Amino acid sequence: MRFALLPIEKAAIVRIAERLSESRRVQLLRDLENATVEVISPERTIFHIAGYQRPPYEGQHSFGVGGRLYDSDGVYLDLDLYADQNGRLLELELLREGVGEVLAPRWDTLELF
Repeated sequence: MRFALLPIEKAAIVRIAERLSESRRVQLLRDLENATVEVISPERTIFHIAGYQRPPYEGQHSFGVGGRLYDSDGVYLDLDLYADQNGRLLELELLREGVGEVLAPRWDTLELF
């Protein structure tokens, strides 16, 4: 099932876009405006972009801006945002630095690096 991004999730991706080159930023923001999300697991969210036919999978790459935020229980989560082989928004991954699944990311604690 696909869902709209929460405003706080969108704001986090906009912050990542602000650290990219102009062409990559513009494309990411366009994709974000036309994206819905499919939650694969608490750690993985896949983006679907209206009007974009994703090519057969040939790998993905990070946008190169990482992040760290807290989960609801105070455990750190590492964040990475990925693009497909065409540089289009593909996946958001959260890795928990501890035992268990991601619970409820506290997006207001996000720090980028």
